[in-house]
Formats: sequence, structure tokens, C-alpha cells
Amino acid sequence: MDIGSLERAWRRSWMWSIGSLSPGERVATAPDWDSRPWSILYMRTQGIGDLILATGVLRAIARSHETFALDVLTTPAAAPVLDHNPHVRHVHTLSRTLRNYVELEETLARARYDVVIDGKITRGASFIRSPAFALKSRARYRVGVGGGNHRLVFNMCVPAFDRTTTHMIEGSANLALPFGVDLQTTDFRPELFLTEQERERAESAWTSAAGARSTTGRRWLVNLSAGNGRRRWSDERWIALIAHLRARRPCATIAVMGVERESSSVQRVANEAGAVAIPAPRIRDALALVGGSERVLTSNTSITHAASAFSVPTVLLLEYGEDQWGPWKTPSAVAYWTGASVSALDVGTARAALERFLAAHD
Repeated sequence: MDIGSLERAWRRSWMWSIGSLSPGERVATAPDWDSRPWSILYMRTQGIGDLILATGVLRAIARSHETFALDVLTTPAAAPVLDHNPHVRHVHTLSRTLRNYVELEETLARARYDVVIDGKITRGASFIRSPAFALKSRARYRVGVGGGNHRLVFNMCVPAFDRTTTHMIEGSANLALPFGVDLQTTDFRPELFLTEQERERAESAWTSAAGARSTTGRRWLVNLSAGNGRRRWSDERWIALIAHLRARRPCATIAVMGVERESSSVQRVANEAGAVAIPAPRIRDALALVGGSERVLTSNTSITHAASAFSVPTVLLLEYGEDQWGPWKTPSAVAYWTGASVSALDVGTARAALERFLAAHD
């Protein structure tokens, strides 16, 4: 037997063991969700953008029955996405330390969840993490995508996500099926909740950035940063594209932001392109700036999904074949790139996408 076969056999054995040790039926049918209170844990321990995209299905599940209390397990970086979200009772965080892992297992065991949902739909269930937490929670109902060995752990499987034809939000929506949610009539747009103070700070930043243009032109927010280096366009190309936008929309307020470690790039790009650098030291600051904008220009990152949450029209630099990560039911234009990284995207192609957007939406 080769190494690949041994690994597959081990994975199947591990997941079969998890399923065998878990309570509940091997294949469960939905109980009467209105019969009593139900405690539900939704696990989504990926990036900030992934969690933003999941907020629509979280809302749908939480609203589907008055008997539901919904908690979420995510990463410390993504957790602020759920600040002030009325559909989520509590947020657990999972870091990369052994101590946190052990403490979290103990917390889940004490919580005694009735239902766990594995929100990782792009590559199916995590081999170790999701099944282990599902077991530790002692939940009788375990919801996850079907296919492969998942049925050995999850006893309420939903259709697998086909990322070649389906947007991420539609893929996540399937996780609401066991709770009687009608996918055809339910709005799964992502949702972010800002406090009045956050809105006021963002408005103050926008007003300062506008200066003499405060009463004319639209607010354009340009995001330089991307969590994945493959999607980080060079400063020089951003300067050229923003300068073109400035020439085409001289009265617009064009604000440039990025993560704190890229503050020097943000300042340089803004200065050389005729824009204004705008600080966003925390993720909540960035989300509030998106909420106060009227147009967003960005590579494919969490800012794309924040713009969808606030219904802000977007110009996006996107890898060809990755439309499942694009804007959700929001006016947009896309500059596609192929190859090892976004460096393959020339300024002319991005400028053409911007021109299409201006002609159609601005």
C-alpha cells in the first residue's frame, strides 16, 4: 500500500472514530425546532472575509426559529466582524496556542451545544479541528457539507459547494437547509453592524479627507492591502490607476487605506496619485470607512465583502476563475488577472475595468 492510500485510510479511520464516539443518530432528521430552546455553535475559523460572507447565513439561521441561540467559533482576527451583531449570542475564538486549544475544548464541553455547524465549505471539513470540536461539544446534531468522509462525522449533510459555478454566499446558504430556511426567498447578503461612534469617527475621517471637495464628488475608498501576497498589486501600478481616476473624477474624494504595517506605502501612493491617506489601524476602522464610502476600489480581500455588506459599488482586481469571491449582488466591474500573482495585471487592463464602471455606474 502506498503512502497516499495509507493516509486516506488513516483519515477515514479517524473520522469514523469521531462519528462513532459522537452522540445522536448516524443520519439524523431535523427535529421539531420549535419544541424547546436549542443552543447552536457555528464554526468558521478562516479569514476575515470568510466570516463576513457567512453573516447572511448566520442571520438566516438565527431568525429561522425563535428557540435558537446562536454562538460562533472563529479566529481572533475575524471576531471583530461580529461585534454588535444581534443574531450572535457569543463569540469563541481559536488561536494557534495549545493552551487556547485546550481551554476552548473545555469551554465547548461545558456549553453542551445541541447543534454544531461546520462553516468551512470551500475544502470541506478540517481533518482534525472541525471533527474534534464537533466531538467535544457532544452535539447530537452535526451539520456539514456532504461528500468524502464527511458523512462519518456530520449526521446532517448538505450539498457540497461547487466553487466553479457557485458564489461563496450561495454555498454557505446550504448550511441553513436543515433549519427549514427557504433558499429561494431568503436574503443572504452579508451584514455588518457599526456603532454610532464608529460611524461618527469614519464620517470625521471622510470629511477631513475631502477638504475643499466636501460638498462635491463621490467618496472613493482605495484599499491597497491584501492578506495574501499574491493579491497585493504594486504601489507603482496603484499610483497610475488612482491618478487616472483623479483625472477622470477631479471632484471626487479619493482616500487610500491599508493595514498599519503598510502605512508608508499608503502615504506614498496617496501623495503621488493625488489622493489622501486615511488611517485604519483596526479592522473595525476599515469596516466603518467602507460603510461611509460611495465607491470601493480594491484587490480581492475582505474589503470586497465589506462593500457588499454595505451595498457599495466596487471595482475589483480579481484572479480569473475566482468569481465565487466577487461582489455579491452589488454593482461592480472586474479587472481579471491570470498567472502566479496580481503582478500579471497591467495598468491598462485595470484602467479599462475602471472606465467600464464609470460609464455604467458613475
